[in-house]
Amino acid sequence: MQMSPPRISLAPLALAVAMALGASPLAMAQVAASQEATLDVAIGAQPLAQALSELARKSGVTLLATPVLLAGKEGHAVTGRLTVRQAFDRLLLGSGLQANIDGNAVTIVAAQRLVAQEATMAPVLVTARADAATENSGSYAARQLTIGKGAQSLRETPQSVTVVTRQRMDDQNMLTLADVLLQSTGVTAQERNFGHFTYNARGFGISNFQVDGVPRGDYGGIGIAPDLAIFDRVEVLRGAPGVLVGNGDPSGTVNFVRKRPTAEKQINLTARAGRWSNYRFDVDASGPLNDSGSIRGRVVAAYEQRQSWVRQTEIDAPLLYGIIEADLGSDTMLTAGARTQSYHQDGGRWIGGLPQSTDGSDLHLPRSTSMAPSWTSLDVKGHELFAELSHRFSDDWQFKLSSSYLKSERQDKATRRAGYVNPQTLTGVSINSVVYGDDQYEDAGVDGQLSGKFTALGRQHSVIVGANWQRNEIDSRDVRVSFSPAYPVDFNRFTTAAVAEPARPAWGPAIYSRTVTQGVYGNVKLSLSEPLSLILGGRVSWYDYQDVDRGTGQVGSAYKQSREFTPFVAALYRLDARWSLYGSYTDIFTPQSSRYTSSGKPLSPSIGKNYEAGLKGELFDGRLNASAAVFHTVQDGLAATDPQFPLNCPGTPATGGCSLNGGKVKSEGFETELSGEVLKNLQVSAGYTFNAARYVINRDENGLPTPYEGQPYGHDYNPRHMLRLWSSYKPEALLAGLTLGGGVSLQSETSDLDLYAPAGPSLRQQSGYAVWSAMAGYRISPHWQASLNVANLFDKRYYQGAYQGWYGAPRHVTLTLRGQF
Repeated sequence: MQMSPPRISLAPLALAVAMALGASPLAMAQVAASQEATLDVAIGAQPLAQALSELARKSGVTLLATPVLLAGKEGHAVTGRLTVRQAFDRLLLGSGLQANIDGNAVTIVAAQRLVAQEATMAPVLVTARADAATENSGSYAARQLTIGKGAQSLRETPQSVTVVTRQRMDDQNMLTLADVLLQSTGVTAQERNFGHFTYNARGFGISNFQVDGVPRGDYGGIGIAPDLAIFDRVEVLRGAPGVLVGNGDPSGTVNFVRKRPTAEKQINLTARAGRWSNYRFDVDASGPLNDSGSIRGRVVAAYEQRQSWVRQTEIDAPLLYGIIEADLGSDTMLTAGARTQSYHQDGGRWIGGLPQSTDGSDLHLPRSTSMAPSWTSLDVKGHELFAELSHRFSDDWQFKLSSSYLKSERQDKATRRAGYVNPQTLTGVSINSVVYGDDQYEDAGVDGQLSGKFTALGRQHSVIVGANWQRNEIDSRDVRVSFSPAYPVDFNRFTTAAVAEPARPAWGPAIYSRTVTQGVYGNVKLSLSEPLSLILGGRVSWYDYQDVDRGTGQVGSAYKQSREFTPFVAALYRLDARWSLYGSYTDIFTPQSSRYTSSGKPLSPSIGKNYEAGLKGELFDGRLNASAAVFHTVQDGLAATDPQFPLNCPGTPATGGCSLNGGKVKSEGFETELSGEVLKNLQVSAGYTFNAARYVINRDENGLPTPYEGQPYGHDYNPRHMLRLWSSYKPEALLAGLTLGGGVSLQSETSDLDLYAPAGPSLRQQSGYAVWSAMAGYRISPHWQASLNVANLFDKRYYQGAYQGWYGAPRHVTLTLRGQF
């Protein structure tokens, strides 16, 4: 589409026009009409001159400005149903400029910070953040994201990012973290225990999570993953997030963005009913708490009760979330909130998944098979407090301080199975013990950042500097009771009714572990020319880990890394108002200080290096995001046994053999993603990934190549091909109020080599599979909407990864009724 040139005139002409129009009563009426008229605005982040020209065309006004005022300045992404005045004010936010509207002419001049203007600035804090919100947008395309320390568009982010919007979560009936990540481009999930998943991207495990940019512990562990009802969106960045967290793997990071109070009153009611006696109710109320609207609040409450396709399993999960925002003057906002959430499960708790056959073949056991009696259980309770203080020093500079504290406890009672199944007799496995676990978990995090814009060499640049700190503490104790004799399992007529619950012995001493991560970070975006920007960033990190036996006080292991620097370099080149090219490099370190070299020094961390280049676009006035990227990732310096000292290390004999930085893994591939409105009323989210990961170097204690060297890495959870597709369409010509949706999650085969099978090494395989889903919704009235979701439409039978025997959910139907007031 050919762009019209900006209608920009000289400032003297603008003043003359303004004076002439201002002298007549007709002009005064035009001023009021122009400023009060509303229009649908969808403008992506781009050079300010181009953005102003686009807004002028949409609003039908004449734009008057001196070009030198606009040179080198960037315009904000602006979206929503706005008046002309609101649209220009949002677009110019932080630019040091203002729009004077007079009739059908808009004059851009240097901002005058008058007292009257100051009085109207308080709502701007809410408005600026709302530009990134996806709630009530009806779209699968995010306008902005905040995972990169500061709001920016996807097009301006030089790494691969998927944003799952609130609309998409509602359309696909997503309720859990696994629901979101299993539908995200390039991410796989493996069930390691019933309801307990681990996640991977680009061949490596995802262990870095954030909530509103504040670091958070691994949600795959004993910390409870928050219910999705409290979030506006989930942002998934793929590749090494070194500037964000410093330590981890070059897989990515996940940022949850909480729902915030709204400026207008709204109440949302949701009721769900589905297969396996699945019932859930949600209430979400938000709005101003005083007449001026300077204090706003929001409350979300939910309760879920369900059974499972796995026999003798019942679950209930209540949730309560509250948040308050208060404007402390025109430039400062204080936010505080709390969440309490519980998860209780009876039955279905056993360790190890479904058993494997002696020859690696699929036993084709019923998907309802359980190795756990009804008295097994899991209880998790989590309580969270959080706060945020934001302050704007000027139009160009602002500061934000965020903090959170989470405390959770977990009690687990699970059986353990042992052995392999003879595929002819379906015997050979036994339930040999029960494990009792009791864990206390605390996670605290703080993030502070200063961001702003400055002018140098006639161009506008931006900078972010900050620091964050996270402490994760776990008190863990367990006790195991062995059955003598063990309960034999015959899958021809298997039941767990005979497995009696033993009395739990006294707890042993707890093991206390503490991990402290802290760092300082910064990046600067330099506008080198109108189309070209250079981003330079880095982080200096400190990492400290220790575990202690509470009974003896003895330190089990302790290691730390200090002043580890992780750089980030990227370049962005705007091809036009819609498309940009980018290239980036970043790295991340994985501590290995628990291993020692022959000189007695802790082993250096392995370094994950991430190279990425791609193309990003904002199409159809920002309603559609498109991207394509190639990536090359190397995890270098992995711990390997020192062949000179494989058993006794002279420097630290208590640790066994010495180690050296000798291992290496390489992962490379291609990703492409499309999200948003491709045609009128047709929303699409589609992502394809090709990923090949392999061991470049993998040596044994003699320095010789192992069977894994040169072989695929992560082959039990990392398919080479993945497709995540979902779309929804509103066929207004067929029936007003109707919405139809559907999609597929497709991936190629995975496999795992079992070296300990009784008949010798056997290869366990999960063939490639496709899981289809569908949805139909109908708006009954302006306030009520009903929808029907069918997951696993064709009832595909598959495992969640080749390594563990956990089936994916069979076909199930959920009916949802939503009310909006």
